[in-house]
Amino acid sequence: MKIAITTPSGNIGSKLADILLNNKEAQVTVLARTPGKVEHLAARGARVVAGDQLDPAAIDKAIDGADVLFWAVGMDYTPANVRARYNQFADAVSDALRRHPQLRIVHLSSVGAQLRAGTGPIKGLHDAEQKLIAAGNDVIHLRANYFMENVLSSLPTIASDGSIYAAMPGSATSEQVATADIAEAAAHYLLRGPRGHHAVDIFGPENISFDQVAATTGEAIGKPVRHVQVPPDALKSALTSAGISTDLAGELVELQQAMADGRLREQVGDLRWKGKVTFAQFAQEVMKPAYRQATAAA
Repeated sequence: MKIAITTPSGNIGSKLADILLNNKEAQVTVLARTPGKVEHLAARGARVVAGDQLDPAAIDKAIDGADVLFWAVGMDYTPANVRARYNQFADAVSDALRRHPQLRIVHLSSVGAQLRAGTGPIKGLHDAEQKLIAAGNDVIHLRANYFMENVLSSLPTIASDGSIYAAMPGSATSEQVATADIAEAAAHYLLRGPRGHHAVDIFGPENISFDQVAATTGEAIGKPVRHVQVPPDALKSALTSAGISTDLAGELVELQQAMADGRLREQVGDLRWKGKVTFAQFAQEVMKPAYRQATAAA
């Protein structure tokens, strides 16, 4: 099976490429904006197409002869309008689907993408889902839950004062999922996904509070860590001070408020995928080495 992958150097795309390159059924093409970052994939047999996901010629070259495409949009911390940016990418892939109507697509979406409003940056994925459904006959949306890897953005404050700052209370819970499990789900649906339009709810093996996330992180790194709730405006100010665009900062605060209100707990997809990686395992295998690296470089 010929499979094309976007974001091959990202958290999910890199793991997905590794899984597929170990599978004899898959012939892998990666669309890479920076080919130098995926030389290791080329050495393992991947075909590399240099180009941007907004470039129709690059997309066409990557999906030429492909059976299925994995489409994900990497995080950009600078856009003046986050929703408009997601729509740009949605238009690009939707146009490609119209040019290649036989192509199946597995789209990395998010929990809450069925909602039109009140979900922060996920609103852009709601738009993308609708556009892909209108453009393609065989589209699978992977509605991934909150990434365990999101805690890595708090490494500076964990290192400085043992705190994870957020607008939501520590008692808020989520069935957080590791990107390794999302990559496993993506590989499955790329290789064996059903025809038609589907949404897959992807969630982790446990419902964990953010207080538990902090405590488990502390156990892994050998230092007490606490979750600290701050006012939404204070978080937004801190995010913009860190270089995040004003619009994205506001969207991320809205996302945290949606989580606190329980608006992102509903699983309404017609398919389910439950991950295996617990947060304790993630903390030992990912967070602990990342913390050591961050503090060694400080």
